[in-house]
Amino acid sequence: MSEYQNIVVIGASQAGHSLVNALAPNLPTTHRILLVDALDFAFWPIASLRAAVVPGWEKRVTAPLNTSTVFDAGSAHQVIAPNKVVELRESSIVLEKPFEGSTELPFFRCVIATGASQPAPMRPAEGATEESYRAELVKSQEEIAKATKVVVIGSGAVGVEMAGEIKSAHPSKSITIVSASPHVLNPGPVEPAKDKDSWVSPTVLPKLSSALEAAIPALGIDLILNERVVVPSSGAAVAEGEKDRRGGLCVCVDWKQAELGNRAEGGPRSGEGGLVVVDEFLRVRSDKLKNYYAVGDVSNTPGWKTVQGAKYDGEGAAPNIVADVKGQSGKKYVRPTAHGMIIPLGPKEVRGHLTLPVVGTWMLPNAMGKAVKGTKLFVEDSWLPRFKGAEKVAVPAPA
Repeated sequence: MSEYQNIVVIGASQAGHSLVNALAPNLPTTHRILLVDALDFAFWPIASLRAAVVPGWEKRVTAPLNTSTVFDAGSAHQVIAPNKVVELRESSIVLEKPFEGSTELPFFRCVIATGASQPAPMRPAEGATEESYRAELVKSQEEIAKATKVVVIGSGAVGVEMAGEIKSAHPSKSITIVSASPHVLNPGPVEPAKDKDSWVSPTVLPKLSSALEAAIPALGIDLILNERVVVPSSGAAVAEGEKDRRGGLCVCVDWKQAELGNRAEGGPRSGEGGLVVVDEFLRVRSDKLKNYYAVGDVSNTPGWKTVQGAKYDGEGAAPNIVADVKGQSGKKYVRPTAHGMIIPLGPKEVRGHLTLPVVGTWMLPNAMGKAVKGTKLFVEDSWLPRFKGAEKVAVPAPA
């Protein structure tokens, strides 16, 4: 039996890792953090699209995930990775592989922070190693380099960014974005919530949609909206732009990328879209899982499903867990107002908007966007500083 009371965090996501960093300095020595993740490496999804296109960037988006990279030397806190959680119980979880001689891990509080799942190249496949994920990114780079025509299906943030990255790296390629949506991104109107527990996707500033709809053709990327795409099977003799009998627009390509939207991963499903329903303190709303919190993409917390939003959630749950440890009342969580939606179209063209308290929402000048995100994609500014351990994490500088 351990001498510590455990604070278990399931998932080294942005939300989970931010929570760990906020908790570690504030817990008494009677408690320890156990960070459980299915992978033994961390990855940075903000830069994964560029890593799927530009050689060398595959080495900038992964880092070792272990006790030495996350926690100070001599700390009681530990990283348990790679390992999977196979069952959630009221006061314990069950692991796939034993830890300290048992697969059952008791806890004082448990936080579900499993993030979202997306197909490669946005996120590693289940069971991936750092080496295999980097190899997947290199394979994507090679396939894109060989292609002469590319179609990106979907005009959300990921689809638009992927098209921009490819055009920036390969200016001569024919690239087309095709979307059933009438606009790039989602300028509104806001869809009504089906019930009080539903998560509703926020809308972007209409000026941002308009700015992207102007910038995309200016870069030489074809933009087709209000059309459903049907990609012909290999060898099919279908002309570009020809309508098939189902009413879809056929586009002949030799490399295609379906837009990779987020899907919440892990956790008890009770909200619409498989999200974990939490209360105003970020506690899981469940009679059976009273000792659980949920943060980030996996939860129904309002606002953007972004790295910034997940970080806010993780940092917001930490004080309430510390309050639980001390037997005090928690504080209702309100996500901070400051937020940005910044879309790089490669390193030199960036469109976005920022929302700040009092000031409101305003468009980001391209020069500022390049400086803030376009060149380094927050690798050095936001991701690497997340690792607080004795073993320092470093990645190569961008070429």
